[in-house]
Amino acid sequence: MSTHDEFGWRDRAIALASLGAAALGRVAFTTADVIGEQPLKPLEMQVLVSLALQDSLAADPPQRTGLDWLSRALRLERWVVEEIVGSLERANLVRRSSDTRDVEYEFAENTDEDVIAGQLPVAVTQLGLQTVEGWLNRTRRHFSGWPPERPDVDDAVG
Repeated sequence: MSTHDEFGWRDRAIALASLGAAALGRVAFTTADVIGEQPLKPLEMQVLVSLALQDSLAADPPQRTGLDWLSRALRLERWVVEEIVGSLERANLVRRSSDTRDVEYEFAENTDEDVIAGQLPVAVTQLGLQTVEGWLNRTRRHFSGWPPERPDVDDAVG
């Protein structure tokens, strides 16, 4: 029996899609140069792109505050996300808003400043947006012909 016959068509498709996604992820998120700064590590770039898009299947819109949604979306431990956002802040690629009005309701009983600071909204700076645009320019070539010239091509509903 050949190896092609040992797996069903569905399992084979899942395995091939997973391998393709892993390979593409390694290529797409290779070290990205930041304008005049140290290059970003792949996880840093993933967090920056996630923050720039403010979109995730793992987190509910519209008010994504703090870092919990990033942790869920990227399947990373919360402390890892906190470290990465800290390094992006030091590189002036993101900033945290000091306006806690949006998150006060979550901490009515607990007003520990460290907890509230961890929930502050994170915004991408102009330099961060330029970095994501540069990343997109380099990454676009790996997607030749995709997506098709339809604006709603990624709309799973319609």
